[in-house]
Amino acid sequence: MSLQNFFISRFLKSRLKESMKLSPEVRFRRSRKFMAKDFSKVGPHIDVRADRIAGVNVEWVAPKTVAADPGALVCVYLHGGGFVMGGPSSHRDMAAFLAEAAQMRMLMVDYRLAPEHPYPAAHEDVLAVYQALLTQGVPAKGLVMGGDSAGGNLTLAALQSLRDRKLPLPRSFFLFSPWLDLTHQGASMQSHAGKDVMLNGQFLAEVAALYAPGMAVESSQLSPLFGDLSGLPPCLQVVSRSEVLLDDARRLHLGLQALGTPSTCLEWAHTPHAFPVMARLLPEARDALRQTAGFLTRPQLL
Repeated sequence: MSLQNFFISRFLKSRLKESMKLSPEVRFRRSRKFMAKDFSKVGPHIDVRADRIAGVNVEWVAPKTVAADPGALVCVYLHGGGFVMGGPSSHRDMAAFLAEAAQMRMLMVDYRLAPEHPYPAAHEDVLAVYQALLTQGVPAKGLVMGGDSAGGNLTLAALQSLRDRKLPLPRSFFLFSPWLDLTHQGASMQSHAGKDVMLNGQFLAEVAALYAPGMAVESSQLSPLFGDLSGLPPCLQVVSRSEVLLDDARRLHLGLQALGTPSTCLEWAHTPHAFPVMARLLPEARDALRQTAGFLTRPQLL
């Protein structure tokens, strides 16, 4: 464990403990306000450009050497935040580091958030952006998809919908600490309750209720882990061995392998949930992103 990881984990654990003393409404408002702050610091060699595709706000993040290259790999990325918070600015450091490592263009989808826009608003935004890229002539083999936490949920659900609509799928996808089972049946939800420095079942249940009020969370639309996993492209996952969502990643990995889909699940010890997002702060995050870039640019995925 790096020194940076040690201190950040202590800070996050303390913040979670204090947060759980608040009412759900206050906890939600404070968490959303914190994730709305722009702490990003990308270098001058990175191009950041706001755009709008299919009526959805997006942000392009890419090294200036490939920002205008129509042949560069494009990554459609879906940020985490429990479906209720977060946006391009909260994930910009990660996007910049990964874009440079893979020499690709990151397309950060600023999908609509609950509770103002509950399910299926975010899902519809993701599909609209992806289909618009295809319509614009971006080849599927030049696309990858990725997401962390709730964004991992949206990524898998979108791939399942695209496959069912018989649309061409991206050449690969990757997930950081995905939240794939909103029923929380994974054993790690209980066994890791005291280890996870960022999440617990109570908080996850609260934001799930904001995302899909009155809906059956066991449905495959909300818990894509329970959906059809066949016909999906190669997958890479990065997850912490200390987090409550560990078994979501493990179960997806085993499910894909059982179907013959190439799948890799990298487990890191003593790291926070979705730690690759903390690219500017954690050396572990940067190492994980370099491995992700290596996966995305493998020649055999072309």
